[in-house]
Amino acid sequence: MTAEAKLKSRITKVPAVSEKAHRLFSRSLVWDNLLPWDSVMNVDYIDELLPRFKKVGVNFVSLSLTDKETVDNTMRHIGRVKREIRERSEWLVLATSVDDIRNAKADNKLAVNFDFQDSLPFDSCLDLIQVYYDLGVRQVGLAYNQRNLVGDGCAEEADGGLSRFGAAAIKEMNRVGMLVDGSHVGYRTTMDAMDVCDAPFIFSHSNPFAVRPHYRNIKDDQIKACAASGGVIGINGVGYWVGDVNAGTEAIFRCLDYTVELVGPEYVGLGFDYVHDLDHLMEWVRAAPLTWPPHNGEEMVKHNYAGAEQMVELTQMMLDHGYSDEDVSGVLGENWARVCKQVWGK
Repeated sequence: MTAEAKLKSRITKVPAVSEKAHRLFSRSLVWDNLLPWDSVMNVDYIDELLPRFKKVGVNFVSLSLTDKETVDNTMRHIGRVKREIRERSEWLVLATSVDDIRNAKADNKLAVNFDFQDSLPFDSCLDLIQVYYDLGVRQVGLAYNQRNLVGDGCAEEADGGLSRFGAAAIKEMNRVGMLVDGSHVGYRTTMDAMDVCDAPFIFSHSNPFAVRPHYRNIKDDQIKACAASGGVIGINGVGYWVGDVNAGTEAIFRCLDYTVELVGPEYVGLGFDYVHDLDHLMEWVRAAPLTWPPHNGEEMVKHNYAGAEQMVELTQMMLDHGYSDEDVSGVLGENWARVCKQVWGK
């Protein structure tokens, strides 16, 4: 994966699947636990992207308010997104509980809330955790590739682990009912964090290192520790992390099935991490070599991101490989609902 390849057209229509797969997908709670919602790559396409998720049959999306490193920028971004949700209230709703999400499905609305992929918006102030929770932020990634006050990200060679501030932040997140997320976080930091965390720990959008070796993916003992906490590993649909630059559904299924074989279907979900503007993404990556250093000399190449339409095809693949209806519904959303009901407390 070191040379640029000509990408295939991305899938934007639901592939042909069986009637059973369609029925099961339609009646299941379908939950995508991470959609980047930055100021350029996705958020400017709100009226294209979110209706597309809704049309496919996705019921909930966690909007990731990324790259807002300061409190001021974060608050401004939250304000903008909350306004845009209000302006689309006929089909879009801000959900702060699992019951809200189920009610939105019944009302044929798309439910969303917020997450951060980095704890930088905490700005060394633990009191802000409650403030963000009250604004709709329901999960936070501890670090994004690089070191911060909480601990090391996954691209740091030192792998220094969790700081004292990080431990205190996790305890406060546990208190308010906010999910603690290990995606993009360093190996040792995640293992330390799972020892400290008093609630289920999650990887919102991470794939197994054993399938696609790269510092961005997670190792078997991380996956097992997450499951032991009662948490969920969200399989993403990013071509570069699934081992297929075109983000084919077969490659996503390989990551999903490996994780299911390792820890069981009840600990696996989806966090597709879809990006619309691929050219802007690659400009950002090239401009951030400390955030995205090469892995064993391998530079990131342009790659596709799987769309929500492929979740339906993934449903068919799970059925074809002997997954029960209950297991499929768990992966599609019920596993996330179980964990969030426990952590959010409602």
